[in-house]
Amino acid sequence: MAHPLELSYNWRTPAFFASVAAAICIGVLARSRATGWLSALVVVVALWALLVGLIYLRTRAYLLVDGSQLTVRRFQRLHTIEAVDLIGVAQFLTPNGPSYRLTVRGADGRTTRVVAPVALLRGGHSALFTWILGRAPQAQLDKGSRRTAEHLKTRGLIR
Repeated sequence: MAHPLELSYNWRTPAFFASVAAAICIGVLARSRATGWLSALVVVVALWALLVGLIYLRTRAYLLVDGSQLTVRRFQRLHTIEAVDLIGVAQFLTPNGPSYRLTVRGADGRTTRVVAPVALLRGGHSALFTWILGRAPQAQLDKGSRRTAEHLKTRGLIR
């Protein structure tokens, strides 16, 4: 039975420190009751919610390789891709490293792009490229993707 890849970072630590910092700021603002403290409180809560929301979205990264199927999720929906339907792979840079846009032919013949957020997953690059090279060799790799595949082969992470 296949298992999804683990996240490559500890999301609990930044969420904890953001919550502690927000609680301290809220306590100081509520206790001081200086002019405009309520507006400052709203700003602190909004910034905390934004930060925790971004951390939550990063935890939604998902990749599962199961035979000829690849299931990915970036934020909300799971997308299952059959290897024969993969047309192309394009690399794009994120603050955590490169991730990939997969161009897929749908059942109706239209093409769609699905993001594989491998930079957020432990072993994501090697799992994705092992699947692509083994199951979907027809897929066109862009320059960055070819370079990553060669780098993974050189390091012995894929065959």
